[in-house]
This record gives sequence, structure tokens and C-alpha cells, in this order.
Amino acid sequence: MMKRQAGFTLLELIMVVVIVGVMASILVVSFKPAFDSYVAVARRAGLTDQTDTAMRKMTRDIRLAVPNSIRLATPQCVEFIPTSNGGRYRMKPDTVWDAVQPGNSSKPIDTNSTVSEFDVLTALTSMPVAGDWVVIDNQNTNDVYSGTNRASILSVGTPPAASPSLGFHRITLNAATQFPVGYDGGRFNIVPNGQQAVFYVCTSPGIDANGDGTGKVYRFTNYGFNAASPILCPVPNATTPVLVNHVESCSFVYAPNHGATQQSGFVEIQFKFTQKKESVSLLYGAHVDNVP
Repeated sequence: MMKRQAGFTLLELIMVVVIVGVMASILVVSFKPAFDSYVAVARRAGLTDQTDTAMRKMTRDIRLAVPNSIRLATPQCVEFIPTSNGGRYRMKPDTVWDAVQPGNSSKPIDTNSTVSEFDVLTALTSMPVAGDWVVIDNQNTNDVYSGTNRASILSVGTPPAASPSLGFHRITLNAATQFPVGYDGGRFNIVPNGQQAVFYVCTSPGIDANGDGTGKVYRFTNYGFNAASPILCPVPNATTPVLVNHVESCSFVYAPNHGATQQSGFVEIQFKFTQKKESVSLLYGAHVDNVP
């Protein structure tokens, strides 16, 4: 008598397929929300990291702005002039040194006359280069843009007797310049010529059918100094650097006299970034010193 071979009948195979299908459906229903949540969290984390970096760059630039240089054309764009360095200049002659060294006298800035070189009393952390700009006493916003208190640097050297006698550096200007009369703060700022004024512009904010933000933030640099206050945001082209994408909404708000002392401004930056229907809203604030 022949023994029956071990195996599965067609009915048993069908039952196994049905049971596996049911279990798979249960697993998909149970784990899909958790998986979707994981993907959403990962997308939001990546979006937050990308946008946070962009916002920090904007606030850092704004905090380093020349006092009173911030201008808003519209709530979607802000212009200012970032600095790379600054310090204190000599305001009066060193009479003791000058008496014994008439040929190598100290070089102060006298705001009642023109000056072509001056001694720097503080050690600069990074050295200016030829073509960079010295800015002194920017009381009115448009002054630094029109150039009434701005002078181009020819060279940076050292005084005949370096610190502490005459100072750490001696800056020579391209042309004799008279800075604002009566300024007694003794401070100056350095503006890199390779950057000059800066515009941050948010264009085409909104959201598309795929749940992606349609706006972009651009950073304009090295376009010169516009003497008049802008009334429109500049229009980017194919070569304008993009700082960040996926902008759903954006706004810049500037208060020039923020706080009880009325000596500092405040820029509020509010952005909403959206990608694949996941959104991140960021609100940053940057204080600026408006005391020249």
C-alpha cells in the first residue's frame, strides 16, 4: 500500500494566502500612521534645520549693520549695510609725542577739517583692505548710502610708534574727507567693499497644489550704495543667490527706536516654510545698536 506524500492541498494554500493577506492588511493599517508620522517628523526636522540656518544668517548680518542703516522698502524686503569691523580712532593729537617727533606726528580725526589718515586706538580683529569703507557718525539713515560720512580706504599700516604710544593701526584714505562736524563719539565702522549694502528679499510667497511653499529668499550683495531709500524690492535674476526655498509666508518689521533708551532698533523676522504639507513657523528678532 502506497503512503500519501506530505504537502499542502490547494485549499490549504488558499487559506494561507488569505490569512497572510489579512495579517498584512492589519499590519499596514496599524503601522502606516506611525510610519507616516516618522516621515513627517523627519521632514519637519530637515526643514527646520535648513530654515533655522538661513534665519540665523539673516539675524547675524542685521546685528552687524552700520547704526541706523536699516531700510524697509516693503514688508518683504530689508536693506542694510553690514560691517566687518570697527573701533575707536584718535580724537586729539598726542602733544607729548608730537613735541619730540614733529616729522612723525600723531594722526587724529578733527571733524572741523578734512583728514586723509588717522590712528586707530583699538586692535582690529580682522584687517581692512584697500577699497573697504570707513563710516563715521551715521545719524541719518541715508547718509551712509549717499556717502556723506563714508570714505574709501587706500591702505592700512602702523603708526611710527605702535601701541600704546600712537595706536595699533594707521588708516590712509583714498581722498581727504571731512566727517560729520561735531561728532564726539570717536567710533568708526568698516564696511567691506566686496559686499557693500545687502538686500534680503522674499519673493512669491504662497503654497502650491502639492503642499510646497512657492516663495524664495534671495540675498543681494555688491550692487553699490543707493542714495535714495528704496520704494520697491529688487528683482532677482538667474545669478542671484537663493538663501532658502519653500516659503509660504514672510515679513520683516523694523522698529528704529525700540526700548526705553531709544538707542537700539529691532528687526522682527517672521517666516513660514512648507514642504509636502509639513510646515515650520519661525519668529526671530535682532537688536541693532543705533548709537554711532
